[in-house]
Amino acid sequence: MVWIRSAVFGLWSSCTTAAGSIGYQRFQGTLPYIVNTRYDERGSLIALLLPASSYGLISFPLAWLLAKIFSVSTGKIDLKFILMVILLWIGATTIDILIAAFFTLTPNALVYEALIDVPILLLTGLFGNKALTLPLMNVSQYFLPMTMPVKVLLYSSAAINIGAYICSLAIWIVLILVMVRRINDLARKKGTLRII
Repeated sequence: MVWIRSAVFGLWSSCTTAAGSIGYQRFQGTLPYIVNTRYDERGSLIALLLPASSYGLISFPLAWLLAKIFSVSTGKIDLKFILMVILLWIGATTIDILIAAFFTLTPNALVYEALIDVPILLLTGLFGNKALTLPLMNVSQYFLPMTMPVKVLLYSSAAINIGAYICSLAIWIVLILVMVRRINDLARKKGTLRII
């Protein structure tokens, strides 16, 4: 299912581009105003990242259309498939919110992006064959919310493990709730946001 892998990469690229927009906001000089509001900093980050990450959903119909044009087998698109795409987007966006918070610490965040992206994609199971990736995915689905939807999308015989998805999503939400404010406080102390 090469088109599904392409679509997942497209969705993830869109989400990481959204996280990379932190550097652009810093360059524009608007990052201090985004982070220093009377609203919760987490809400400000979510409002900044959500529109850009939602463009990643376009990668699925686009990859499907290109697969049809180039006579690549696409398989069956059903309600289960659509649900997995939505769960994948929610998981990728959740991971991205925390990554974006870390990106506020340094103006050179894009340099470190590959160090973050490649391990996540490896643990998600997008590289390699089924014999190699399935055992890895069976473990990583409990701490990476992208893994379970990717597993079901790539291997239709795989069972939907909603407990693993909820567990991994809860871990990332707790990390967001606990760490984003601390990260932004540290960024203020270091002066990396150019916030007074």
